[in-house]
Amino acid sequence: MVRNRESSFNVDLDRIEEGIAVILAPGGFQWHLPESYLPAGVTEGMTMTVTLENNKQATSSRLERIRNLRSGLENR
Repeated sequence: MVRNRESSFNVDLDRIEEGIAVILAPGGFQWHLPESYLPAGVTEGMTMTVTLENNKQATSSRLERIRNLRSGLENR
């Protein structure tokens, strides 16, 4: 299967409770995110588009941190 560089899909903002946004995602999943993560002007009931893309630089940095942690544990 060939994948695109990025993937987009729609989600709905169901409600905001005590600063937590409850987002309804495809497949019946719910995401709970800080309200501050929402784009400006988004209110309950609105639909948003989520785009997922590979972040090679962040992945490389994370893997390097893991390697360093493992190395530190092995050298104890």
